[in-house]
Amino acid sequence: MNWKPLHSAIENANHVLPKLAEKYFKAGRKASDGKRSPKQLHDFRIETKSFRYTLELVGPVYGARLERELEPVRDLQRVLGKLHDYYIIAGMLADDHSLKAKLERRTKKKLKEFHEQWAKFDSKGELKRWKTLLASPPRKTGRRTGAKLAAKPIKSTPSTTAA
Repeated sequence: MNWKPLHSAIENANHVLPKLAEKYFKAGRKASDGKRSPKQLHDFRIETKSFRYTLELVGPVYGARLERELEPVRDLQRVLGKLHDYYIIAGMLADDHSLKAKLERRTKKKLKEFHEQWAKFDSKGELKRWKTLLASPPRKTGRRTGAKLAAKPIKSTPSTTAA
């Protein structure tokens, strides 16, 4: 991300995050094309984590409306995590054909779940909606946002001061 120090958190987020969403959707479309290896799906899982954690980091700037939108991203991350777990476990079960067959069935089911989740997440107009959400300034809610959030002092607690 190309954060500009002279701009407020809101201005930076509104400028940078729509581009991040576009990049994420592009990667998701590629990952969901049915031609990806377990390694490539794992790479998309990492991108999903990065997208989610970045949005959670700036969540206070956007408030509850962004928090609600992150649930499908969490779901995608979970299903991609299971797919990666199954891939790793399959490598450990090289000699157990019975367990490996069960795992392959579960993997196919999870892969189908991923494709369905992605299709819903990337349905018509969703990228535009995400970009609009991330490019628009937050509504006034009475909460601390932007520069006020950054200026709020951090209070010391016994666990942070004792070292």
